[in-house]
Amino acid sequence: MNLNFEMNSLPFEIASLISKYLDHSSLANCCLVNKHWYACFISSVWESPKVNGLDHLKSLHHSLDSIASIMEKNNDNKVEEEKEENNNTNNNNNNNNNNNKKTISFTDSFNHLKMIKHLDLTSLIDEYDYNEGENDITSFDYADSQIQSLFSELANYCSELKSLTLKVPSEKNSSKDAPNFFFALRQFAKSALSLESLTLDFNDMTVFYDHFQESIPLECFTKIHTLNLQNAAMVDDSAFIWLWSNCPLLTSITISQSSSLADYVLNPLLRINGDKIKTFNLERCSRLSPSSLLNIIINCKNLERLRWVNNGASFNRRLLSNYSYDFEIKDMDQFMTTLNNTCVVTHLKELDYAFLNLSKASVIFDFLIEKNRESLESIKCDTSEALVDAVQKNLIFPQLKEVSCTNKAVSLKELSKSVSSSLENGCHNVITTNDIIKKNVMSLEV
Repeated sequence: MNLNFEMNSLPFEIASLISKYLDHSSLANCCLVNKHWYACFISSVWESPKVNGLDHLKSLHHSLDSIASIMEKNNDNKVEEEKEENNNTNNNNNNNNNNNKKTISFTDSFNHLKMIKHLDLTSLIDEYDYNEGENDITSFDYADSQIQSLFSELANYCSELKSLTLKVPSEKNSSKDAPNFFFALRQFAKSALSLESLTLDFNDMTVFYDHFQESIPLECFTKIHTLNLQNAAMVDDSAFIWLWSNCPLLTSITISQSSSLADYVLNPLLRINGDKIKTFNLERCSRLSPSSLLNIIINCKNLERLRWVNNGASFNRRLLSNYSYDFEIKDMDQFMTTLNNTCVVTHLKELDYAFLNLSKASVIFDFLIEKNRESLESIKCDTSEALVDAVQKNLIFPQLKEVSCTNKAVSLKELSKSVSSSLENGCHNVITTNDIIKKNVMSLEV
């Protein structure tokens, strides 16, 4: 790369590299150097704006409006200049020479409609806005006409939006409030047809499939590969199935605290996107059984990250729980043979699982640990017979960088020893998956 250039004509490629190491304040200062630097760094300033409350959001919108007006004025001036040049026949030669030059102008390089790429509006809910002249504090309300107007106008600047995060206020989570929330989502969805990541914190709001169907254009979902649905206790099973059917490119799924996500609801997702999914994060989904876990590991051949935390448990307000979903292994040898022949997960990098009560599903995770020993980089669990036996047998996890286990005998130091040191100590014993699972099941039966 040729680095001979003047700072006043900083190449866009170099500016892009520099911007990765600067905070928002430094990026803003770079924009003040001159028009060229402004054009180089302004997209980095606005790519992922931090919204700290409603006042900040209004200020953001005002700034974008100001920039748009400047752009419009500059474009008008440019049109007038071009007309004058075309009418001046004496400057034809100069015009031809100028057309052959590659120039970068403030107007051409800056497009306010393509700046905002990532927008997180959860702070509007998390932080209350103080009303001037009043002593009370009111929470954010999607039904407010001024808020709706603000979202409608702000969405015009989000045509290239890649990720969007919205949250429902805790006191506005009934079914009658759902249309107001989805109105806000629709404003961005209409413009952001390149949306790749969608995070919705429903805060236990009642949601049906028609809320999605009637509010959001189908084109909005065609490119989404990351879907994060938090606090989805009251999201109807039909809404989940509708999402699976209209998001054909999903590679990352996160669902927390759902009472509707049952095995039969998850199955269509595995049929449609099973071979594409790389990340599965399921937490406190009370109707999921180990059958779903088995379906995941026999359908998701490209799975790299699996998180299965406290699923199959029913919660009450005191966070008490009981397990109603477990499974029996009648023939261990047959189960082991079938599992070994059908499991397609062989490149798992991160594994995180936990149970509130002892569950026989833990044998599946022991199997996964042994199956993916060469690729695992992170393991988090309460206890694991596979890890304990691996320490005892001096088995090596060559890629392991993080391990969290309640058993003190299991540590990163013990599991990630170098292969050479292991061989020098004469550690040639090999642990088998059958040994792990049989031992675990016997302890459960006792």
